[in-house]
Amino acid sequence: MQILGYLLLAGLALVLQTVLLPPFFPGGIKPDLVLLLTIWIGLRESPWRGGLLVYGLGWVYDAYAGTFPGLHGFVLLTVFLTVCGMATRLNTESLPLIWCLVGGGTLLQAALTVFAIEFFAETSRFWAVVLNCLPAQMLLNLLFAYLLHNSGRRCRQLADQLPPGLLPRRHES
Repeated sequence: MQILGYLLLAGLALVLQTVLLPPFFPGGIKPDLVLLLTIWIGLRESPWRGGLLVYGLGWVYDAYAGTFPGLHGFVLLTVFLTVCGMATRLNTESLPLIWCLVGGGTLLQAALTVFAIEFFAETSRFWAVVLNCLPAQMLLNLLFAYLLHNSGRRCRQLADQLPPGLLPRRHES
């Protein structure tokens, strides 16, 4: 059931990121909701289950809006494994940690994308384009991570105030 929830969130993120949000953000810079979802999955899933999910999400993203097949699968899987490796040692509900992970994930995504495209494709100075957009991309990702974190916390508070039995409760181990 949880995988279905992730797939629904991934579909929503893809549609928002590629269709609905670009008209609101000039210059092609928009929040990377797929990266934010990857980080969130990295904080909550095991390496095998989450890794397969994120790798598949990267391939779907490439099929939907990418130009280099496999690029996003490689980048998102690397970001996921990095987050997943740190998640067992840190307080995953901390907002400063989320900001650090989103900032680091944005930098890692940019570095891996530049490496892969410069190394495997015939491009000239792609790194300059990415580096030019990176500060705005970082700010948008951090802003949306903050908004999503606060929205999720408020939804949990509202769900806790509902009468017992109205919604199924999450079992924490």
